[in-house]
Amino acid sequence: MNRNGFFFLVFAIIVAVGFTWLNSTWLTYKDFVFNKQDKQIDYYLSDFTILNTYPNGSLKYLIKGQHLVHQQSTSASKIIKPAIEARDVDNTKIFITANQAQQARRNGPIILEDTVEVIKEGNKEAENFKLLTSDLTYNPNNREISTDKELSFSSITGELKGIGFSTKLDEQELRILKNVQAKFNPAK
Repeated sequence: MNRNGFFFLVFAIIVAVGFTWLNSTWLTYKDFVFNKQDKQIDYYLSDFTILNTYPNGSLKYLIKGQHLVHQQSTSASKIIKPAIEARDVDNTKIFITANQAQQARRNGPIILEDTVEVIKEGNKEAENFKLLTSDLTYNPNNREISTDKELSFSSITGELKGIGFSTKLDEQELRILKNVQAKFNPAK
């Protein structure tokens, strides 16, 4: 073997070892490799509608939104611009909107965040109401909405303000927890 061939062989081995080392370093670089505990996106929906029904086919709730991101490892979902439609005990529609929402597990409570608005459109004007708060939890299983933040509840009969509330959609009752302020409009 001549001298040039020997140097070429040594150079080729050095280059091969160098590229192998560089490739293994590149593949193990932490910014390019997912850990098993990292949250990986399972699926992504855009401009979506999800309908959840009872076994008899009646509406349990309906969610519309701009985006939904579901994470495979945790089964959690994040919803951007959610709009939830549910029914009251008297089959009246209740609309809940927010800027974003989180659901930790399938069919679990939905935590709505950042300017939450709840509107009930009743059959009569006296049944309509609007509730504003910053965060709200909607539990579709026991049909309950609640928050521990400030809220403003307004209807044709007046306005209630306070901190924290809970109510079930199957009841015609709203429990405000503290700092309750009420302003009632005179009957016409």
